[in-house]
Amino acid sequence: MMSQNKYKVAIIPAAGFGTRFSSDTPKQLFKLNDVLIIEKTISAFELCDQIDEIIIPANEAVREQVNLSEHNSKKIKLIPGGDTRAESVYQALKEVADEEALVIVHDAVRPFISTAEIAKLIDEYEKRNADILVYGIPVYESLKLIDSETLEIKKSVDRNEYYLAQTPQITSAKILSEAYEQSLSDNFFPSDECEAVERYGGRGEFVPGSRKNVKITVPEDLAVEKEELIGNGFDSHRFCEGDGLLIGGFKVPYKFSFEAHSDGDIVLHALIDSMLGALNLGDIGTNFPSTKEWRDAPGRKLFSLAYEKVRNEGYKLLQFDVIVIAEQPKMSRYREEILRSLSEITSVSEKNIGFKAKTAENMGFIGNNEGAAAMVISRLSR
Repeated sequence: MMSQNKYKVAIIPAAGFGTRFSSDTPKQLFKLNDVLIIEKTISAFELCDQIDEIIIPANEAVREQVNLSEHNSKKIKLIPGGDTRAESVYQALKEVADEEALVIVHDAVRPFISTAEIAKLIDEYEKRNADILVYGIPVYESLKLIDSETLEIKKSVDRNEYYLAQTPQITSAKILSEAYEQSLSDNFFPSDECEAVERYGGRGEFVPGSRKNVKITVPEDLAVEKEELIGNGFDSHRFCEGDGLLIGGFKVPYKFSFEAHSDGDIVLHALIDSMLGALNLGDIGTNFPSTKEWRDAPGRKLFSLAYEKVRNEGYKLLQFDVIVIAEQPKMSRYREEILRSLSEITSVSEKNIGFKAKTAENMGFIGNNEGAAAMVISRLSR
């Protein structure tokens, strides 16, 4: 398929209101750990380097709520959606100028997809000759054919002959546009892209998916967002002649600076260690060693790169608590500025950032005012 150089567009239909969700609020606007479901879904695609553009056909409520300022807005296009999922996807396809582009369609209410899984699907498409690739999982429960009105069981069927289709699904813009045009002109509304391509005469294949990639359909599904991880980190540096200490991205005025290979920001470095440790991704030393590449590297740059690794694992930083241990200067007087800086760097609300300053009671190298240290506990969630 040779997809590496092709333009890649993610389409995230978000115009539905979820009649089975029993709410006047579209389910994509419900929150999982203070994050909108649709925002969580968008982030996975936004962080995927292989995705060039994200098109979101959405209803008015969603278009008003999605905050593009929190994303790379140049990469995202919000457009009005259609009355059905099929019509929404077809509307988005009209925005794709290159018919040779690859399109990856994903349900807005499948927020647990990871960036790594998106990249894997794109790579698999390049290796195979199918017209469309679909993430899916086996049927694990017994499967019955029923009378849809009475729920009477007609017969048991072999579950090994069936797979449950998920999203994302990947195909070419040309194939999908023509498939949807054919279906909609016949007043047929496919349940997903694979059905449209099948009806058009195309051939689909499954890629084994994950049971975690659930679709939020009923309120009980919100309970699946339970997986959280806790990590802790520590960093310390000696003082050297300078003009201030970098603490959480804010330069605290002082007669010394930190002696370090990078910028010595003990708070951001401890935060990085806490996140990486929670996911067993090594530490700041193994990810950013003392080489020429990382000489004088800003802490905020290291955080951004480390956080990308965290997001690629499907996790988000929800909360963290900081303790700075220093005899001098007195950090408490700069607490507001430090919190503001940390919130700006991490995109975590200030209300979810703890900050405390302690002394070493004149003990050890910190008590002798030879340096300072920081400890951070962070909470990550899928």
